[in-house]
Amino acid sequence: MYIASFHDARDELDLDELDAVDPETARTINRLFDPESSLWIIAKQWASDTLRRPGARLHDYFLLLDSYAVYNERPGAPQIIAAHFDRDPSTRTVRASMTSHALIPLAQNWLVGRGADPSRVLEPQGWSDPLDAETERLEGFLRSSGERFEVHDTFSRHEAPYEIWVIATDTEQPPGPAEVFIWRLPDDQNPAYTVRRGQFASIEAAYEWTRDTSAPLPASPRTRAARLRVAPVQPSPAQAPAPPLTMPNAHRPHGR
Repeated sequence: MYIASFHDARDELDLDELDAVDPETARTINRLFDPESSLWIIAKQWASDTLRRPGARLHDYFLLLDSYAVYNERPGAPQIIAAHFDRDPSTRTVRASMTSHALIPLAQNWLVGRGADPSRVLEPQGWSDPLDAETERLEGFLRSSGERFEVHDTFSRHEAPYEIWVIATDTEQPPGPAEVFIWRLPDDQNPAYTVRRGQFASIEAAYEWTRDTSAPLPASPRTRAARLRVAPVQPSPAQAPAPPLTMPNAHRPHGR
């Protein structure tokens, strides 16, 4: 899969003709276009994709892969960057913001919160696929969770078996429980990943679990109830269907 360098976006953004509205914007632009950085566009929503009205502000949204994160001074640094550009042609100014995320659905959530069209979710093409319905459900839940979760820490394992965990607290729940979301991809040849969710009595307990992520992940009460509702009826051995034949997918780079 070909992915473009973020430097390729500079001409279309016309940033050289615009003034930064504040020091944070200037710092963000300098970091994004630093010649020493290695940022790659994995998904985008251009302002040019929508009808331009005279005097309308132009908003551009990007999901970026930071290939240097693997070599970051902080082991396990997140590799996904979400970036938003708000351009005002009438005043020839630009406001830019960016943030790092361990999981793509959390980066998508951040962009939607800044006006990205949720009906055209920025989705990397040609990457690994979700393995099952539970993974798809959890990713959709995180994507639409708004500012519900406060992320306390993350860790990304950048070699096989690939693994990303996020420790967060739910602002809609009473103080105390900590949530863990964990993404797994066994190896480069495996085309599908999983996302799972667990709940712990405290952040300290969640950290303790991350010391050995092969240990069972305690399900939250809501997750347990959902599993009970959708638990399939097991057929008798005589009626059990034969396992389906599977076709291996082409190799895709991991990224969620």
